[in-house]
Amino acid sequence: MSTDAVPAIQNVSADEARRLLDAARPGEITLLDVRMEPEYEEFHLPGAKLVPLPELPDRLGEIDQAKPVAVYCRSGMRSAAAAKLLAGAGFPRVVNLLGGAMAWQGAAAVGAPDAGMTLLSGAETPRQILLAALGMEAALGGFYQKLADAAGDAETAATFSRLAGFEERHLRHVHSLYAKETGETADLEALVAGTGPELEGGLPATAFLEMLGGEPASAREALELAASVEAQALDLYTRLARQTGDKAAKTLYETLSLEEKAHLRAVANLLARLPEA
Repeated sequence: MSTDAVPAIQNVSADEARRLLDAARPGEITLLDVRMEPEYEEFHLPGAKLVPLPELPDRLGEIDQAKPVAVYCRSGMRSAAAAKLLAGAGFPRVVNLLGGAMAWQGAAAVGAPDAGMTLLSGAETPRQILLAALGMEAALGGFYQKLADAAGDAETAATFSRLAGFEERHLRHVHSLYAKETGETADLEALVAGTGPELEGGLPATAFLEMLGGEPASAREALELAASVEAQALDLYTRLARQTGDKAAKTLYETLSLEEKAHLRAVANLLARLPEA
């Protein structure tokens, strides 16, 4: 009988998992969702790779064994089985999310594994990536300002105005990245003219409002909407960084992922400061 030790599985709470993922740079940890695709489409952690548990034994080669793997499912039962399978296959560090997606209280993403890929497929040049990012930032800033103008109370209007200003500053930052990457000095307004209605993450504004259940009626709902948008953007850029085979594009997607991660954390901090309803 072999005396080789099977790597230990680290079982963590949702809060511990969130801290672990927040501290990691893009690509440092493989976040693995072992539910079925309809469950993934409804809700998943940003950047998660979908490998349903029944397919996992035949798809172990798709998972980088040199990186830690954090695995989750709906309630923790399937992920526990997946964690044992991964550890038994020699993965040196496996983290299992106790309570699964049901225990997760942070912002989530929605859509199929290829959601948002109509805008970006992973094969674009850095110039094309930044043009798409500029368009999504501009659309989001305009969307927030429109909601600020239509808000029914001063607090909600102020929250959306603050978010619009936040996106305006980030738009100008991405524009500076564009100039640095391409050497072009094109006017920002000219670059974003004629861009589509998709917000960060590749979904149109109507999709985000449907996720929330209609237009936000309070500052809390405004920030919940913002968290959804930022989570969707983080999800898209993380998946694209994993998918692309171009080193420069991967670096750029990882940079954009880090920025969206910071935005999501900032929105979460604003939510935490709001008084309980």
